[in-house]
Amino acid sequence: MSTHSLYGRELGISTATSHLVSRGLDITQPCVDASITVAAPVGDARAITIQLKDARGADIDYVETVMLGVFTTAARTAFATTGGSTGLAIGTDGALLALVAKKWFVATSEADGDLDLSFTDTADEACFLALYLPNGRVITADITLS
Repeated sequence: MSTHSLYGRELGISTATSHLVSRGLDITQPCVDASITVAAPVGDARAITIQLKDARGADIDYVETVMLGVFTTAARTAFATTGGSTGLAIGTDGALLALVAKKWFVATSEADGDLDLSFTDTADEACFLALYLPNGRVITADITLS
């Protein structure tokens, strides 16, 4: 099916991806959801697994870039005081770059949409991880070690 936008551009639904396309370009954001799994603490560390998902709840199958923040509350009203002893670190999947040490990060998933992280804190500071998806949605998880 094809139709036109208010600006006269041809719009349609891709048969391959079921995404809205214009002139062959995907104009919808496929990465709209995620699951965050926080493992039980092992010593002063927690393993964190993030799986990025599409609108149907399926794992994405491409590399996606997301933002991550570490806050003192689930409401994200204040950044963590210290952000842990060593803070967030990348595990086996994905890439992580600290923009503000232990508090604000940009992350890139693996080609299957997953990120493996660890969070280390010897002081048991209350911390919440906020994942900012490309469509503006924010998903928050408690990563406090106490």
